Amino acid sequence: MVAGASPSHEGSAVPITRRHLQLSLAVLWLFDGILQCQPYMFSRNFARGILMPASQGQPHFVAAPLHAATNLVLAQPVLTNAVFALTQIGLGVLLLTRRHARWALLASIVWALGVWFFGEGLGGIVAGATLLSGAPGAAVLYAILAALAWPSGDHDGDERPSWLALPAWSLVWLTGAGLQLVAGNNSSKSFTMSLGSAASGSPHWLSHIDQRLAHVSIPAAMAAGVVAIFVLVALWALVPGWTRHVAVGLGLLMSLVGWFLFQGLGNVTSGRATDPNSGPLMILLALVVLSAQRRSVPTWSTSLDARSEQLLPTTPSLVS
Repeated sequence: MVAGASPSHEGSAVPITRRHLQLSLAVLWLFDGILQCQPYMFSRNFARGILMPASQGQPHFVAAPLHAATNLVLAQPVLTNAVFALTQIGLGVLLLTRRHARWALLASIVWALGVWFFGEGLGGIVAGATLLSGAPGAAVLYAILAALAWPSGDHDGDERPSWLALPAWSLVWLTGAGLQLVAGNNSSKSFTMSLGSAASGSPHWLSHIDQRLAHVSIPAAMAAGVVAIFVLVALWALVPGWTRHVAVGLGLLMSLVGWFLFQGLGNVTSGRATDPNSGPLMILLALVVLSAQRRSVPTWSTSLDARSEQLLPTTPSLVS
């Protein structure tokens, strides 16, 4: 092999490393912390308008903790929200530093799972939410991404994201297919209702689009088609090669459609949003899947050089 020749990664260098993922999470946590600093969040309306509705339609084991959290915030709205905001800003700041990245990732997982249970009510997965409308919840996706960003061994995060990104991706989409099959979500009416609900908190231009689409006659087979796409995205991603890229690309498209039309861009302009919803996190997970599954392959020039060395006879040295 010619000196200096070395294997190259598929396509080029790894586009997203664990450190890149850590920095992405840092930006998201900082953004969430800023959203938590909105005036609405420091009033009792936060508990009444966001936490309390999350308990509706939930089984007792989910509703009871949500009620307890709601009562706590109602009793001390300023203090509790200040803790929420500072915690998320603190996680973002710590993730910006390599030195504290491991502790910040661990804290991110614990905090995100707590928010998922006590704040989001398991992302609404037992209350009729769908993948397009935001299930399984932004918080649990924060926890998944934090786990995928955990540095391995003595590395500081400059290696590929964990290989668990692929099974996590497939599990999320299969969960989405299951949620879409639940009674109430398996009809064209469910899409109309979701569009109408999203219009209430979306930016004006997007709200207008949602309202127009809500009055469009949606085919009865729409739910079955969406389920088929979700299953395809989950299973094709497990097959290496072009099928994986098609599956991830299709998942990206569906995530964008869900974020724009059914999640209203997370309603971040409404003054009541606590996060950008699950859309951006699903997009980030898609990029992580492609990065985690890349493999080092030799270039054509490297292969030819290696074969040439094998064919050339060795000559004795003329220097005694």
